[in-house]
Amino acid sequence: MTMDLHDLAFHATSGVKPSIDKYVAAGLMPLMVFFGGVYRFYANELRGRTLKDGEAMRGNVDSPQLFVGVVSFVVSMVLFVYVVTNITDPITQEKCPVGAVPDADGDCPISDANKKNDADAVLILTFVWIGYPIVAFASRLFLPTYGFPKTAYVSVFKDIAYAFLDVVSKGGLALYVSYRTTWL
Repeated sequence: MTMDLHDLAFHATSGVKPSIDKYVAAGLMPLMVFFGGVYRFYANELRGRTLKDGEAMRGNVDSPQLFVGVVSFVVSMVLFVYVVTNITDPITQEKCPVGAVPDADGDCPISDANKKNDADAVLILTFVWIGYPIVAFASRLFLPTYGFPKTAYVSVFKDIAYAFLDVVSKGGLALYVSYRTTWL
């Protein structure tokens, strides 16, 4: 999706290159997921661990677990923001392609209706991704502060929220690209 959204943004802006190449951006996304996984699984979403005999203690988050969890979550968010900004920046900042004459403000707004549609699709489909870290953070607020208890309502919330985000972002891109081919 990252590469497709880069291509769509490149087309919408008549050839403005983002600050990093689409392949580098796509390569950063698995790193983002890796660090999110470390936060989720190794650091147990910053919850304490279960102690001997199945007893759990509140606040039993040891220092390495807390440190690795916080650092992993922050690194994951930095990578996420960097990639999203890289995709959307040429559109939101109205950057000019090589050889274009900027307007009085020094910007190059998109004037072609089809390219405006592409720009809107890029912005909508990319900003929908913001829901993924919001769900991760919100679900942590509703989890117990220790152990591995079964909290079905949090799991159901995450499943429904992530499914909705997947359908809107991935399905939305597929529908838009299918629709777009009819007017090109």
